Formats: sequence, C-alpha cells, structure tokens
Amino acid sequence: MIVINNPAPGTFETAEGKWTLVEDPPHDGLGAVAIAGSTAMLGADGAVPSAADIGYASVNGQDAMSSTGGFYFDPNFDFSVAIDFVFSANSSLGAGGIGFGIGEDINGSNSAGVGLGFVNGSPLLFATAGRVGDVNQPLESITSGFGIGRLFVEYDSASGDVIVGVNATQGTPAPSVFKTIAGIQDLWDDEPLLVSFFLRSQAASPFPSLTSGSVQSAFSNFEVLNGTPISVPEPNAALLAGAAFMCCLSRRR
Repeated sequence: MIVINNPAPGTFETAEGKWTLVEDPPHDGLGAVAIAGSTAMLGADGAVPSAADIGYASVNGQDAMSSTGGFYFDPNFDFSVAIDFVFSANSSLGAGGIGFGIGEDINGSNSAGVGLGFVNGSPLLFATAGRVGDVNQPLESITSGFGIGRLFVEYDSASGDVIVGVNATQGTPAPSVFKTIAGIQDLWDDEPLLVSFFLRSQAASPFPSLTSGSVQSAFSNFEVLNGTPISVPEPNAALLAGAAFMCCLSRRR
C-alpha cells in the first residue's frame, strides 16, 4: 500500500513522449508521483472536495495546438490506446473515480472515455464518460467494477464514435467488454485529440466526496494499439524549421 501525500510529481514518460501533470483544481489531499519513470501513481488522502482531480495529459498546454511538448492524434485518422491500472484503498470513506480518455483540451470540455467509480474504497462499476461543450453526457454502465486490469479507448474517424472498454487482464490487446459513445466527436470542434488519465473525488448521492482514509491508483504500460501519435515539436525546432524555410524563399528571389 502506497499512501501519497503531496509528493514531488516527478516525470511520467512513455515511448510517445513526456506527460504533463494536471491538477483541477490543485488540492493538498491529492498527489502524484512517477515510479520507475513509466508508472504514474495518483493518490488522494483525507477529505477532498467533490470535482477535484489530478492526472496526466499527453500535451503540456491547454490543447495540442498551444503545446510545446508531448503528443496527440489527428482526428482524421483512426486510433486506439490502452493503459493498465491497479486501484487500492486504505480505510477510505466517500466516492470518486479513476478514468482514461481522449479529448480536445485538458479541461475535458470536449472529451470521452471510460471511468471506474468507487465508493468507500470498493470498485463499484465501469461506465462511459463524455462531455460536449463542457456539458456532461449521460453515463452508460459497462460492467461491474474490479481493481486491476486494463482500460481501452478507440476512436473511429469515419463515424466520430469513441469506443471504450475494460479487461481484467493487464497487457491484453483487446477489451473483454466495451461500449460505443456514438458520434460524439462529430459534436466537438474537430481539433487534435490528446490522451489523459486521472483520479477524481466525486460525490454520488447518497455518498459524499472523499472524506477520510486514502485511495491510490497506479497507471502503467500505456500502449498505442493502432494509429500514429504525432509528436509536438519543441519551440526551438519549430523556429529553426521556419528560419530554414525563410532562407529558402530568400534564395529564390
């Protein structure tokens, strides 16, 4: 059992690039730490207000276009991604969730994914999660909850569908159960898609938000199962490319 209480965030990095810590809003009861570089541990300790969360995003700006590092996906092409998770708790009271998804901005205003809801430290159920124009879409239950496994998100460019799923076996290439969020990307702004995962305190009547004890979730083995991630260029690289282009133009005059 690892209890996290305001640790240094460390650096979480995969083959696709570095991920950026996101706290919305920052809270003393929430923490994140990288373990062995490629595993991220998210934790909540004590009372945490409802709707406070912490996680990692695949870009370091508000969205892919305003970022200088990380990676994203072109919405004109299909892709699918997966990540392993292990959820645990220690004398936890209250409700919350962990999640894995894609979206156009780090605030999740236009986003879709899969979440695991938990109550008093026990995994309750997996469900879809989606937002359009910062408005929550109806949740749909996928299957009953379990504490270890793999989360999946697949995007279909032709239909705008986002297919989410889970499997109790880590590292497996396909979900055992899944649910389609039909056409949701068609309701967004057709912008580049980032990837994120998170831990959240969330009241769910009749249960309050996290009030005591601790919960933790380790995320690891992120994998691009299909599609091609696009690296965000560093500013210096972009400037050099632009300078070279201008030099070519000037030589042609």
